[in-house]
Amino acid sequence: MKDNLKNLSKEKYANTKHTWHFIQTGGLTQLKITSIDDVLSLDTLDPKLWIALTCPVKGLEFDEETLSLLDTDHNGRVRIPEILGAVSYIKTYFKTPEVIMTKGESIPLSALGEVAFECGSNPLESAKAILSILKKPTSKEICLQDVCESDKLFSPSVINGDGVLPPDACEDDFSKGVINDIIACTGGADDISGAKGITRAELETFFSDIKALKSWRESSGENAEKIYFLKFKTEEAAASYLKVKDKIDDYFLRCSLDSYNNDVFSYLRKQEEEALSSGSGVLPLEQMQKLPIALPSKDKLLNLSSSINPAYMGDIDSFVSNVAYPILGEGQKTLSEEEWLKIKDAFNSYITWYSAKPSNSATSLSFERIDAILASDAENIIASYLNKEDKCPPVALASKDLKKMLLLRRDFVELLRNFVSFEDFYSTDKWAIFQCGTLYIDGRSCELCFKVTDSAKHATMSPLSQCYLLYCTCKRPSTNETMEIAAMVSAGSRDNLIVGRNGLFYDRDGKDWDATVTKIVENPISIREAFWSPYKKMLRMIQERVAKTASDAENSVSAKMTSAVENPKDAATEAKTNVSARKFDVGTIAAISVAFTGIATVVGGLLQAFFGLGWWIPVGLIGIILIISLPSMFIAYLKLRQRNIAPILDASGWAVNGNVKINIPLGALLTATAVRPKGSKLDANDPFKQKSFPVKRCILLLILLALIVIAFVIVAKNNWSFPNAWNSVKAFFTGLFKTSTAVPPAVETTAIVE
Repeated sequence: MKDNLKNLSKEKYANTKHTWHFIQTGGLTQLKITSIDDVLSLDTLDPKLWIALTCPVKGLEFDEETLSLLDTDHNGRVRIPEILGAVSYIKTYFKTPEVIMTKGESIPLSALGEVAFECGSNPLESAKAILSILKKPTSKEICLQDVCESDKLFSPSVINGDGVLPPDACEDDFSKGVINDIIACTGGADDISGAKGITRAELETFFSDIKALKSWRESSGENAEKIYFLKFKTEEAAASYLKVKDKIDDYFLRCSLDSYNNDVFSYLRKQEEEALSSGSGVLPLEQMQKLPIALPSKDKLLNLSSSINPAYMGDIDSFVSNVAYPILGEGQKTLSEEEWLKIKDAFNSYITWYSAKPSNSATSLSFERIDAILASDAENIIASYLNKEDKCPPVALASKDLKKMLLLRRDFVELLRNFVSFEDFYSTDKWAIFQCGTLYIDGRSCELCFKVTDSAKHATMSPLSQCYLLYCTCKRPSTNETMEIAAMVSAGSRDNLIVGRNGLFYDRDGKDWDATVTKIVENPISIREAFWSPYKKMLRMIQERVAKTASDAENSVSAKMTSAVENPKDAATEAKTNVSARKFDVGTIAAISVAFTGIATVVGGLLQAFFGLGWWIPVGLIGIILIISLPSMFIAYLKLRQRNIAPILDASGWAVNGNVKINIPLGALLTATAVRPKGSKLDANDPFKQKSFPVKRCILLLILLALIVIAFVIVAKNNWSFPNAWNSVKAFFTGLFKTSTAVPPAVETTAIVE
């Protein structure tokens, strides 16, 4: 089974009919994307030939919105299958996909396909609908800005195809009012603009409800006189009557119980007092409403003007003015049980009719408003607007797809040139999407800078890159923003690059950041720097040794002086002991003499060999220098050839498919040192110039010292015989200037060699 899968995979990538174009840049073999066929055929390109397998959504100098759209599984990374999904999207919805090969923020309408989006509308229809909303019906292209104008596309006054009709979308004022009534009665629906509107179902429900209410009201025609016995005041009177009906019934029942048996009334009264006494002392309105409307009286009369429960005073006043006066006559102060029964009988027809009233969403509307609505043509007008909503492409959903198409047109090919290949990185006039800016520090500019999002990963991976890296913390005081960067240094000296050194970082938007070095990953910077490295190390070692010796001597002297001051007697005794101990040892002097003679012999041999080169002495000097510097340069050369930014990218969230090498020529371009512009002038007159070093005197002194040492060595080698030493010198110069290649006399040669 595994073998079959392997064979199928090989056949899939081996049988592609597309001809790919590969290039070599900086030692990396990569695909060159030049045509739309290259893009549309990526599904046939073996993933092993892709430079990157995944890239992060955040932390790149690339539009994050585009990367988020490509990241369909929302895991924070864009993977090869998601890139291929975008390629399939382009094939499906672009009529002429060639348009994506040129960067731009618009798509001609002629390049839009007619295959429907998932929302049901195709790109061309959706683009025309959006342009119509934006009052640009004659436009030949749709721009990214067009689909981003949410204040216009998603305005409540726009038919946007979401099936919800806001009031402002109607031009007819009366219909707007009816839509507001429907929203108030049914609750409405949320339009894509955020405003409330209505759907077709709510429209149909509302008009069905008001028609039912009208039919119910018209059913009162046969008993209209009994139902509307107070004419147009009947409804208001019925409302006042129903508010107090149960409480007045309760009052007359209590009066009857009190007449029947006083003990029952006392029991009820006791229960009410206990319920009230359980409170906090302040009687809430809710508890007051539980009490009777008034205390029972023996004459069974309800006083309508006094002795009323305060919770019902307003309802009783309304009852008196709307019910008692019209039915019983003006000036009615009390209400007897017979009068109460008369009032109830008067309302029986109304209550019977009213109880049959439909309970629906439109009950809050007055009959006058219902009549006005039904008498108008609002239902048909609103239905026509809803028909337009149904026919209009769903702008909200379609605009998302169109925005994706526009973002792919603008960014997709650039992403491919930083994902399938690293063309932009190996270009001299473009930036890769992982290059975040330029660091200026110590008289140089470093253009290869990475954003650091995971310091722990960088600590593990960055040493594997063989690059000299500066890790810096960057801050913008004006906005309190901070970020971490890693900058590669590939030119100049490392002498002044230390932790704590400050620089200036410019991001890709031109904003400047204060940069401070927090960590350095040591590796060779350049071959030139490696040439001087041994001498600098030797000089540094000598300086450190001299400084240590001087410090030890100073500490020793300070300790002795302190001891002498604190203990004078001990110091004097120690001095006498040291003086008495200082005796010359003949054996020691002899050993020193033998050692000096050996050193003189070695130095003399070297000088003999060196001066024996004749006119080749400069070549000998160069050879000595190369012997010292060449190993360091060779090691640096090998490491510089191994520089690879793949580990750094992996630490930043990438999955790089191979080595992304930085060879020596490319490295030289990524870091630039300070150079005065051509044609500039340098004024050599420095008023603060230090006194020049006495070079000539030092050279003469060194020559004199060298002659003395040479003379001393020659005399020592000739058994301290000046005549023999003179003969050796004459023989040397005779052989040096002799044009013949004959060997000098054996005696003299032997003398010199000895």
